[in-house]
Order: sequence, then C-alpha cells, then structure tokens
Amino acid sequence: MNGTYERPLSRRRVEVVTVWFGYVLSHWRGPRMPRFSSPLVSAWNPVLAQGLSVDASAPAPYMDELWCDRWIAEALLYGRKPYGAFTLPADEALRWFDKSGGTGLVYQAEVAGDLVRVVAGTADRYGRLFDLDALIADYRDALPPGLAEPEIAALDSHRAQSPALHYILSENAEVLFTQAPLSVRGLTLGYPPRETAARIAAGAAT
Repeated sequence: MNGTYERPLSRRRVEVVTVWFGYVLSHWRGPRMPRFSSPLVSAWNPVLAQGLSVDASAPAPYMDELWCDRWIAEALLYGRKPYGAFTLPADEALRWFDKSGGTGLVYQAEVAGDLVRVVAGTADRYGRLFDLDALIADYRDALPPGLAEPEIAALDSHRAQSPALHYILSENAEVLFTQAPLSVRGLTLGYPPRETAARIAAGAAT
C-alpha cells in the first residue's frame, strides 16, 4: 500500500497519512483548505525532502544519507517542487546542471569538498505559479484573524516575486528565506498549506 490517504474530521479539519509499502511515513491533522491546489504542492514534498518516518525502526525508502537530496534534485527538474536545496557528488551535480537547461530553474552552487551544494528554484512569479486568491481565502478560513492576516499580507506581497529572484539571486537570499513568514516558506518548498496552517496555529498556542 503506497499513497496519501485523507479522512475528513469534524470542525472543518482533515487527517492525512502518507504510506510507503504499508509503513506510515507521516501522520498529521490540520484544517481543511479546499480551494487551493497545485501540482507544485504535495503531501510527499515535506516527507521525502526531510526523510520523515513515524517509526525510525520501520522500513523506509531512504537508501542512504543523500537519498533525500537526490529526490529534491529530481523533484525540481520535473516540476514537483518550486524551490529547494540539495547536496550531491560533483559528477551528479554536473549532470543535474545539464538537465536543468530549459526548465526555467535558476540556481546557485558552491563546492564543499567532494560535494556540491545547490540552491535552486523557478524564475516564474508566485502569482503565475499559484492561485494565491484561493490560498488566501483558505488561510482566512483556517486561522483566526490575528494569525491569518500577517500570512495573507505576506502571500499577497509575493505575487510579483519569484522563488529564484527573491530567495536565490538576491543578497543574503537564504537568510531572507529563513526569515520569511511560514506561509511563504511552506508554499515555496511545495509543502501543503494545511500543514503549514496547522504549524502556525500550534506555534501560537505554545
């Protein structure tokens, strides 16, 4: 059994489980955000990019310490993720650079010994990549006004920005990314907004 399984809960909430050959990799509950969808956003993105597993002793797809990096690199190439960072051996990184031509991806790379660290993202604008009006409406329903409005303002201000120009090519780009509101960071990484909204709410409750 492989896939993402969803179950609606009361109070406009949903339960989501990702499963790999019968083993649970992630399990969470959060608000329903039914208006927004995008091929660049998937429940698998946070799971496979971070090597998540509910039970550390259970079988998982992560074959070695660079498995998640290779997955991120491929997801970027094939339009499953708008932005990401990965580290690969130099020969693999060079092959990735060759394949990235014509994809609309922009990247910065630095050598670290025998490895190359790459930060890459699409040059297209957020307003073209995503239905931000639908996402903003979902955030407005999913969070109390005091939590929703700052996130909505951040998303709205990013309409004319792009992951590449703002978080790769600008000065101190990676620092800017770490300081961006959670709604923007989650969307930029291709993480489901309902997971991000649940994290925002949990952070406010602590």
